[in-house]
Amino acid sequence: MKQLVVLAALLALLGAGVGRAAADNIVWGVNDDLGKYEDGNGPFWTTLKSVGMTSDSMSLRWDETSVTGFDGDQADFVPAALDAATAAGVSVTLDVYPRHSAALADPLNAGRFAAWVAGLARAYPQVHEFVVMNECNTSLFVNPQYVGGANVSAARCGEFLAAAYDALKAVNPKIFVWGLGLSPRGNPVPTDGSSPRATNPVDWLRFLGQWYRSSGREKPLMDGLDLHPYPIPQNLPFETGYPGSTSFSVVNLPRAYQAFYSAFNGTPQRTVGPGRLPVSLNEVGIQTTPPPQLASSYTGTENAAGVDQTGSEQYQSEWYTELIDYALCDADVTKVNIFKLVDESSLLGWQSGLFYVGYVPKLSATTFPAELARTEGMCPTGDATYFSPTAASPPDNGTALARQLARKAVAAARSAGVG
Repeated sequence: MKQLVVLAALLALLGAGVGRAAADNIVWGVNDDLGKYEDGNGPFWTTLKSVGMTSDSMSLRWDETSVTGFDGDQADFVPAALDAATAAGVSVTLDVYPRHSAALADPLNAGRFAAWVAGLARAYPQVHEFVVMNECNTSLFVNPQYVGGANVSAARCGEFLAAAYDALKAVNPKIFVWGLGLSPRGNPVPTDGSSPRATNPVDWLRFLGQWYRSSGREKPLMDGLDLHPYPIPQNLPFETGYPGSTSFSVVNLPRAYQAFYSAFNGTPQRTVGPGRLPVSLNEVGIQTTPPPQLASSYTGTENAAGVDQTGSEQYQSEWYTELIDYALCDADVTKVNIFKLVDESSLLGWQSGLFYVGYVPKLSATTFPAELARTEGMCPTGDATYFSPTAASPPDNGTALARQLARKAVAAARSAGVG
């Protein structure tokens, strides 16, 4: 009885509007190009389906220096990959963005990029979802971030996103356009006229909103908000996420939601929460360290902070289980992709897959589908809730922590045989 009282009190803390009772509209998948490069002949698609996932995001990068617009020979592999995905019952989303970070500095390139993206939509009509742009708040993808102390990356990214959105809708109005692929952290806004490597996402969304409002655009930029809530360092606790107010992990998603709402409220662009703008967690992952018997399958040296402390299969399994439970209780989230089904072989990359190199299963390959089956698409704490914005400042993670505590109260009640 005590556990039920605690649970009821915690649920009352959520404070947001009641959403779906079941989250069966969440699409679970991965963000992985391995299936593309298997040319339709490998086990990627059937393995993906075997762990309860039905979607894959594949990247295609636009090269402004190429006659075809394609970065290398990527296009050669796409038709066979799409056929294999369809045969396995897996949907494919195309992640499209410029290959070179400096390409956004030329305003003419926005139209060229949009024309290339429209060509993809015509060439692959079986693809109904596109993610347009990738981590524009980092100099790896948009460089520079600032000119003369003023942010330019948000406006330049906005121009590319707007052009591609319009081009895709002209091909097929039913194409769903995810926007941004926002990086979860970055530097403070500079006061010395410099251009840091990354802009923190909260300020960057504010800059994007300012550009959008001043542009006079009367159409949206996106149909859904695409986020990359990586915990960096990797040993960042799931229950607390980032300590600072301008970065977001999974439990800090309300910070990004609030920043997006503040940036676009009252415009033609729908917002998270009140506007029911869907959210995709398109890249999120916890790395493991390869066991000795598989060490020869990997090259290089691990360089990601925190992996030496939390690189066990057990830690990854528990983190992914918490991710499932939390996402099921967030009514704004409609898609979740683990970054990689299978590890990258270079330790300089990401070893966050459910499988080691060679499709050797990790513990998560068993526990991930098991948690999906156990929850049956239902929020463990009851009804899923939509984000409820404040008037201005991003909230702290109190709501997220309340959800976590509520989930643990449910587990305690079940262990005690209550409910």
